[in-house]
Amino acid sequence: MNNTFEETEKRIISVFDSAGLTHVTSLRKLAGDASNRSYYRCYLESDKSYVVMVNAAPDKAIVSEEIAMHAKDFKELPFINIHRYLAQLGIRVPAIHYHDETQGILILDDLGDSLLGDIINQSGQSADLYKQAIDMLIGFQVGEEHVPQWCYARLNRFNRKLYDFEFYHFIEYGIEKAGIKLPHNTTVKLQKLFHKLSVRFERYSNIFVHRDYHSRNLLYSSGSLYTIDFQDALIGPPHYDIASLLRDAYVDLTDDFVDQMLEYYLSKSPYASAGFRDIFTLVSIQRMLKAAGRFRYINLVKGNDKFMKYIPPLLQRVKRLSLSYNSDPPLGILAEVLDRIPVEYT
Repeated sequence: MNNTFEETEKRIISVFDSAGLTHVTSLRKLAGDASNRSYYRCYLESDKSYVVMVNAAPDKAIVSEEIAMHAKDFKELPFINIHRYLAQLGIRVPAIHYHDETQGILILDDLGDSLLGDIINQSGQSADLYKQAIDMLIGFQVGEEHVPQWCYARLNRFNRKLYDFEFYHFIEYGIEKAGIKLPHNTTVKLQKLFHKLSVRFERYSNIFVHRDYHSRNLLYSSGSLYTIDFQDALIGPPHYDIASLLRDAYVDLTDDFVDQMLEYYLSKSPYASAGFRDIFTLVSIQRMLKAAGRFRYINLVKGNDKFMKYIPPLLQRVKRLSLSYNSDPPLGILAEVLDRIPVEYT
């Protein structure tokens, strides 16, 4: 459904009329990411505003463009399904005021534009905000057996096949389609390392995972953080969301701050265990490589280059972590490959 702004505006206004939220005065399209959804801020005569989510098509199967391996027989939008589950847990999410299933449009609370990432990049690291984000994360880290059957997170799982796919996505887009030529035996060694990590990660997949819990999906409003973009939730390891938060593509937290916040998480989480830090580091590397490959994919396939600037610092962090990691498995081959990628290759 490829609509002009004017056509979308008419659709949105008709949905507001159906919802009884009349007297729309103006609409403004909001900057989005590379997903198949668009967002608008809608202003009413009463000075009230709402955020409107418009799906690319009125299709219940719409999740995002994240790689997924689940059944497609959705009865409702995954966003609505996961929203209901998180709300039941007491997790702060924007309220849904109306959903027009035919139009694929949702009317949500307007929580403003204060993303955690923007706050950190403008004002510096904030232990208070990150502790709030970690507290919320711990609140939804529920064991798979306690996630209700109706929750769509149970339809998808981080298994070795999914990890392998994301690792190879980086090889394809982060290396090969970036014009980096690797010797065949080097590529084989890298693939073996990645598969070994995939098998290891799979052992821990037993809790609810947001899957995209980072600074651009945390909104600060009225003194509290709210989480958004949770429709890709699945069953995965407890290390994943905390790695996504603390080894974020969009903010470069210092190692000391990451250690401090990880210690705070471990002091409160029921999933703290021996060896947690090692898996956290390895999952952080996987997550950052996946992001680097995804950003290049978005540029090459979707013609959107706004994420390309994040690739060099991401790969530099991965290289630093690879060189400092001294547990099993050794990550020398990854550091060797990253050495072959020029910093300016974007």
